[in-house]
Amino acid sequence: MSSEDKIEETAEQQQQQQPAPEPVKELTLKVQLPQFFNAQEDLTIPSNVEETVADLKQALNLIVVTRNLTNYSILIDSVDVVTTFGEGATFGQILEAFELSDAEELKIIIKEKAYNLASVYEQITRFREVIGLHYVDRVATDVGTSGGVSKFNGIALDDVKAKEEQPEPKEGEEEEGKAPEISVPQEEVSKINEFAKTFTSGSFNGDFKTITQFDDITDKVKIPIKSLTISQWSPVPPFQQSKGDLLYLSLQTLEHETFNISCHFTGFFVNKSSTINFNPDMKVNEKGKFNESYLLYDLVSQLSPLFSKTTTENEVRLSESTPYPETYLLPGNSFPAYPWLVNESNCRNVPDLSRSQLPTITNGVDGSDYIKEWNNDIQSIKELPTSTIQERIIRDKLIQKSLFEFNKTATETAINIIKGNLSPLNPDETADRYIYLKNGIFYSTGTSTVDGFESTGGEEAARYVSSKDLSAIKLINRHDVRGISSLVTCIVDYMGKRIVCQAPVPGILDTTVAPAEQEEEESPAEKVVYGLSSDGSKILEEKSFEEPLKQISELFHLKPHKVQLSEEVKSESDLIVSKDTKGLKGTDGRKYVIDLYRTTPRDVEFIEANFKLQNQDSYPHGEALIRHEAVTEWWRRKVAALFKEETEKLEKEGKLNKEGEEKPQIAIPTDQVVFNPDAFTNEFESNEDRDEVREISKFVKEKLIEEFLDEFKDQVLPFEGKQLTEVLHRSGINMRYLGYLADKIVARKEKFLAATEELIKVNEAEAEQKRKVEEEKAKQEAEKAKEGEDGEEKKKEETEEAEEDTPTKATYQVTLANYLTLHRIVVLEMVARASKHVLRDLTKGVSGYLIPYVVAHFHNCLLGGDINNAPEVDIPHKSFYSQEELQFTQLTHQNVVNLVTREVFVRFRYTLPQDWVSTSVSLPQLLREIAVKYGIQWKSSNYVFTKAAFDSQNEEIKVQVIETKSSSSKKSKKKSSAPVVTEKSVPRTSIFVADDIVSFIPLVKDSSYRSSVVEEIFSTARSHLVSGNTEMGIALFNELLAINESIYGKVNPETAKFYNLVAQVYQEVGHNVEAALLGRRAVILSERSCGFDSHETITTYMNAAYYESSNDQFLNSLKLYKQAVDTWTEVYGKDHPTLINTLTNISDILIKIKSYDAAVQILEEALEITKSLNGEESEVTGFIYFRLANIVVSMNKFKESKELFDKAYEIFIKLLGPDDSMTKQVAKYLSSVSLYVEYMNRQQQEAQKKAKTNGHGHAKVKAPIAAVTAGNVVGAGAGAKTGKKSKKQNTPPQPNPEIANQSVDEILKFIEGNSGSKSSKKSKTRK
Repeated sequence: MSSEDKIEETAEQQQQQQPAPEPVKELTLKVQLPQFFNAQEDLTIPSNVEETVADLKQALNLIVVTRNLTNYSILIDSVDVVTTFGEGATFGQILEAFELSDAEELKIIIKEKAYNLASVYEQITRFREVIGLHYVDRVATDVGTSGGVSKFNGIALDDVKAKEEQPEPKEGEEEEGKAPEISVPQEEVSKINEFAKTFTSGSFNGDFKTITQFDDITDKVKIPIKSLTISQWSPVPPFQQSKGDLLYLSLQTLEHETFNISCHFTGFFVNKSSTINFNPDMKVNEKGKFNESYLLYDLVSQLSPLFSKTTTENEVRLSESTPYPETYLLPGNSFPAYPWLVNESNCRNVPDLSRSQLPTITNGVDGSDYIKEWNNDIQSIKELPTSTIQERIIRDKLIQKSLFEFNKTATETAINIIKGNLSPLNPDETADRYIYLKNGIFYSTGTSTVDGFESTGGEEAARYVSSKDLSAIKLINRHDVRGISSLVTCIVDYMGKRIVCQAPVPGILDTTVAPAEQEEEESPAEKVVYGLSSDGSKILEEKSFEEPLKQISELFHLKPHKVQLSEEVKSESDLIVSKDTKGLKGTDGRKYVIDLYRTTPRDVEFIEANFKLQNQDSYPHGEALIRHEAVTEWWRRKVAALFKEETEKLEKEGKLNKEGEEKPQIAIPTDQVVFNPDAFTNEFESNEDRDEVREISKFVKEKLIEEFLDEFKDQVLPFEGKQLTEVLHRSGINMRYLGYLADKIVARKEKFLAATEELIKVNEAEAEQKRKVEEEKAKQEAEKAKEGEDGEEKKKEETEEAEEDTPTKATYQVTLANYLTLHRIVVLEMVARASKHVLRDLTKGVSGYLIPYVVAHFHNCLLGGDINNAPEVDIPHKSFYSQEELQFTQLTHQNVVNLVTREVFVRFRYTLPQDWVSTSVSLPQLLREIAVKYGIQWKSSNYVFTKAAFDSQNEEIKVQVIETKSSSSKKSKKKSSAPVVTEKSVPRTSIFVADDIVSFIPLVKDSSYRSSVVEEIFSTARSHLVSGNTEMGIALFNELLAINESIYGKVNPETAKFYNLVAQVYQEVGHNVEAALLGRRAVILSERSCGFDSHETITTYMNAAYYESSNDQFLNSLKLYKQAVDTWTEVYGKDHPTLINTLTNISDILIKIKSYDAAVQILEEALEITKSLNGEESEVTGFIYFRLANIVVSMNKFKESKELFDKAYEIFIKLLGPDDSMTKQVAKYLSSVSLYVEYMNRQQQEAQKKAKTNGHGHAKVKAPIAAVTAGNVVGAGAGAKTGKKSKKQNTPPQPNPEIANQSVDEILKFIEGNSGSKSSKKSKTRK
């Protein structure tokens, strides 16, 4: 066992030693509702002692009866528990306080409270949510269009049902070695065969309209009122405030009636006011009837019969449209995924007068809720106790909620800043240095700190380090560092511009001045107390910061070091972190740390080779940093080496092997495995520090990249840029190495092709030699006497027995396909990233209204060179723009191609071929990648990229033209002219126009992180399942699902991933129905939170299909697989190696249910892909030929199977050699089928002769069922594939003329001997 394995094993043992959580005590809550509900009995809510008062309030919000209740007290024994204990108190704590610890039932009284203005606003907000107005609100308040779309409900799956018990195998079947067969009704098999015909992964045709057919579930919701607004009589005048009036509303019902409603401290009632007269008194008709209710919902129900009817119908429509609420629930703690393609029919707005009043309703009575002390709020939450699981869950829930509220507020404000809707604090500076303070958040452009990076790239360096700072903050949050706080941060990229959003350190913006002796200059007091001062004139060393900063130092493996910038500027003692990382004291008494980008070392090898500021082709900046993952891997290996060294030392001393003595503790000096984060930043550094950093820099290129290329052959290859980025980042590889990676892939591919060619030559020579030996041997055997045959046969069987234990050399790796595909996706990613940077430069300093024209023209030039080399741009209202802004209109196809080519070289050090647009990238996929990276939402249309397709499409666009028409009047007899707007249809001259861009969306990077408590409980639950305690494990998983949802919310990427993870666990333990249900929900959540065509969604579809097949619902499985493959084809294209494996998995399902026709069709599709990627001569191609031949045998098509076996044999003999067990297996099957075909031909000839003799013409011979059944043959193939013991093999046999002359029974017996009888021995050995 390696030292690394020992370290991991020790960690696993410690985890397993953790005590299992005790079962939580159940508690039944008996809730007495207020009198106005007229409830006949108490409400019963199941709970437990660890749930909190907040959980009860959330449950009341979800229950239909109480969901409109917002303003109430919760009483136990006449004590208000919210006031006394707080919402975070658990029922266990409350029971203990009331000395009711043994109680299994708890009586709770809900009592309505008097309203105030804040609670009225809360009641209005709840009313809007209940009636569905929040669906309408998001159209206007969303940061993008069509957020959270899904396709799942359009697939029309059958309901999940428990699979039927399959009959026990008949006696003797097991011994015969037949594969297990599943009984499926013939009707379903017919449906599957019919559906399989549509299952083709043809190349994407460019018609993007077909891929934006999204579910329209929420569109079926009808708003049950015309409008509900704050009345023109609000706010309440002072003379009415004393009477208890709080607010006045105006309601318009579906019956077209208008009511004026008073919000009173006692509830809501209809008053006598009208649009012109103010009378706040209650309206009473002549019969003494009036309308009043404590709840707004109940009042509106009294006033409008259609209100109640429409609300009920809405609930019915939603439930009938989908059984999965995940389809229409709105995201809580995350942004929905905004698709890069938008169906124009979904871009609808709905009238709602009150929408513009939402800020008044939701931001508190005076707008105070809109301004928060974000750092104080979130740091206070982080300081909450974490001694119990429940406390940790509450803390994580509050953190996730607060972080998303910050992200949402910051993003909306950042968009307004970029659009120019807000004024900066420093209007005298240039636009790229503007700073803003709004909503308690400090906003700056990514280049506002450019002064600190003048020598290392300026603006580019500043932009780069801002994202590295965020990465460090995220890691600090993830590891829950206590005693020192980082800033709440997010980065927003929108329309090519970057805004860094941070909650400022409390007090940092106060205008305090320096001490009295410096009053003459009135310089601001220094806020930094640790690290390099703001002006760079001194290094500050506040001792109280040293201990807290050691946590950060240990987390990032930083070396304490002295810093000297000059003879005057130097540290007195060792700095714990980088000099550029600054410590500040907030006015809230907390210690804060900022500028954390220098927590990883500089990539000095890359910088020295590629960054030369004066060089035109220099890398853009000199701040290239190593990733945290790379540093962690370097540290892990160095520690493992120390561990191994220490272990070997103790072994030599004999201290590890002494019996009866406790094993000594191995102390690893981890403080030796550290680096100086300030290395290569000044001249006063030790060579040792520089050598350590250089070692890490070399580690990336020499170890991590090489290992990635070694291992990727066995991995699922990425098929989009985001997935490639995640894979490389997890491996510790920066994206600047993409060019180096592409060159290495090409070199390895050439080496592989040369090695394969040499292998084929060697194997062919060996096969030829063996053929000659066999021919000679055959001659000798033919001369022998018949009595000697038995001895030879016995000897042959012994040889076969010996060969049975020899596994095949075949790995079935799609190595060549992987090289080609990875190279293609790497080049596509470089081009897409370079295009994003070119677009960013083109839109710099351009008005926001002009950016759609810039983006459309750029795409026309880049992707439409075949259609129009110099597309024109039709820009209305040109007078609003300067000549500098309109320079982009001069760009041509070649200009843009040159710009992108240069950008690829500058950023990735890779030279694209001259014709890369037509040969190296797929244009539909490039369109998608640029859209995803820049944040563009295109209108779904039939975009084509070739001249022939464009001309045949002949699409027209409508434009508005202002014409001047003259008119004359009989009275005046004078002619007059007036401009008239007319709409004309003109042919498109380019692929894109500005109107094709629906919207731009912000790309948000935040500092949120995964909850550690969920992961810990998951590990515990998993260990229960592994140890056989299934019941406890499943119970924990069920509880964990609820915990995960409470922390992240229902519609969230983390929830989608977790559903998928738990579904996988359920499937492993045989809970197939639960796995299938969770798999479906995971698909919907993944589509809505990750993107309908993201790699997470495609993978989730694949998993869901697998869960359906495990539950024996094969048609469902096939439909899900098809959706995944269709989306895959759109995202990447047809030729991806993972599709080969997917299609073969689908064929396995079809073989199970004897749907052979469909299985053949799917495998033929896989065969086409593997031939295009791997070539005819590859192990995978040979294996698919072999699988096809097996299925065709099962269909009694022996001639076709012989041809397929022939092809498989030719491939295997070239790649594996004549002596490989797989080659011999194929040869044996080929021999058997050849003999059978020969026998059938002879029988047919004899039948024809008899028919002619008898004068009956042609006669058909019915072929007996083959002895080589699908179960036996396919099973044999699978056994060979997995490298398990293969069946007894024989050398490639030659047709035996003596056998051909034997009887039918003897021939069938011969075939059975080769395939059936020997597999029975094999089946026994497998068990």
